[in-house]
Amino acid sequence: MQNENAQIPITQNEIVKISMLRKRQDFLRIASGRIKWVSGSMIVQMAKRPEDNDSEHRAIIRVGYTASKKVGNAVRRNRAKRRLREVVRRALPAGGKGGYDYVVIARSDAPDIPFDQLIRDFSWCLKRLDPSNDKNKKAADHRKSHGKPEQSAPDGVKR
Repeated sequence: MQNENAQIPITQNEIVKISMLRKRQDFLRIASGRIKWVSGSMIVQMAKRPEDNDSEHRAIIRVGYTASKKVGNAVRRNRAKRRLREVVRRALPAGGKGGYDYVVIARSDAPDIPFDQLIRDFSWCLKRLDPSNDKNKKAADHRKSHGKPEQSAPDGVKR
């Protein structure tokens, strides 16, 4: 059985802890944020964790895994999730951001695609989801307003 809170050293002084998301509420919160990137083998969703004042919680990266029945039977879904857990363990410390939660959703190719391709796909998704990326900042601002400017009536009352 895997260790739920894996500790992976990035540098000599810094350790990133990866823990698993287990509550449906967390999965729904991340999905509602609508920040995601799709690759051929997976979909990676990301959301900033609700504000915690504790600096230890900001160093933890939480990850959830999903594989729907579109991936295949139970054996294929479990294989896909096992492979995605290992990909995250290897690639997330280099590209993930502390204080954020991630959900990795397996697509139908995930159980069969070469492992190095899975790592490349995940790394690419992380690069595109980087919060410091200018495109992501613009997209997040756009989502907050839902694409509609505030409407005001001629008498100055907002509708």
